[in-house]
Amino acid sequence: MKIESTMEKLSLAINRIQKVSSKNLSLPILENVLLIAKDNTLLIRSTNLHVGTEVSIPVKIDIAGEVAVKMDLFINIINSLKKDYKIILELKENLLYIKTDKSEMKINTYDSVDFPTLPVVKEGNDFIIPIKKFIYGIKSVAYAASLSEIKPEISSVYIHLVDNELTFVATDSFRLAEKKIILKGINEFPGVIVPIKNIQECIKIFNDIEGDVILSVGKNQISIKNNEIYFTSNIIDGNYPNYSQIIPKEEKTSTIILKNDLANSLRLINVFSDSFNQILLKTNAIKGLTTLYSRNTEVGENSTDIDSVINGDNIEIYLNHKYLTDSFSSLDGDSLHFSFTEKNKPLIIKSIGDNTFLYLIMPMNR
Repeated sequence: MKIESTMEKLSLAINRIQKVSSKNLSLPILENVLLIAKDNTLLIRSTNLHVGTEVSIPVKIDIAGEVAVKMDLFINIINSLKKDYKIILELKENLLYIKTDKSEMKINTYDSVDFPTLPVVKEGNDFIIPIKKFIYGIKSVAYAASLSEIKPEISSVYIHLVDNELTFVATDSFRLAEKKIILKGINEFPGVIVPIKNIQECIKIFNDIEGDVILSVGKNQISIKNNEIYFTSNIIDGNYPNYSQIIPKEEKTSTIILKNDLANSLRLINVFSDSFNQILLKTNAIKGLTTLYSRNTEVGENSTDIDSVINGDNIEIYLNHKYLTDSFSSLDGDSLHFSFTEKNKPLIIKSIGDNTFLYLIMPMNR
């Protein structure tokens, strides 16, 4: 194998997939990146068996071939070289020679035959979607997924269709985030549960990509691809919780509050909160105030009033203040609508004028 490329293209491609490789004692080949040179294209492949990705870049090929090299070593070398260099990669007797105008080095290689192939979705459904909207949907809910893998269904993001809107859902059983994205031309979509670790890799790989991609959903696999990138992930074979059952259908107290006022108050409250991040939220409809109170025996206590528009009965509810803060990036607009039923029932938060995002927080026991 012998190819010539620009450092800029090679660096961008290798950095896009670097996190996918895996430390695996039983399969050390997974610590490598596979380089395949053919048809004036260099394919750069990485996988940890749960997630796989392949990026292609145009190169000048003198000799076609393929080779596997240590991912960490290769990316450290590439990132240490100037981006305006041209680079030559040449395989000679199980060594990969890396040459630029200023440097020359050689590194050990590994047998590419042992490198796993990437799964291809067969007998699945294909959907053309704007990747920016897809990534936006994932980012809007991913923080609410469970970090524990004891229940794989909730350490995931659930993607399904609701009233012709592609809907992204995540929950850790203490809070839930739901984001709806309007996409033209999608009238059917099989519900799919993607592990949170895998879908976060998807965000990293496609985060700065524009245009449409092809999303393919199969029985055990999901893939996303465009002309340069192919991404594939395992999906969970199970049933996602029927989360609509826990969303309150009635409202006894409604509070409208400025997002910026709430954010500033929570920053102060954080100083005084306890190890459980617990705060008390109280409403006073007559005074038009929402009060946040926190107490830490080692620090002290704090009570902060926020001007609000309140309708209905006054309510007191204990909440995890971190859950409130986590949702801010998904709540568009300046004003938030808090919907309460009872102190032991979930709180629903939405942005005024935006029905595409819903955030639910379960109350804490005092």
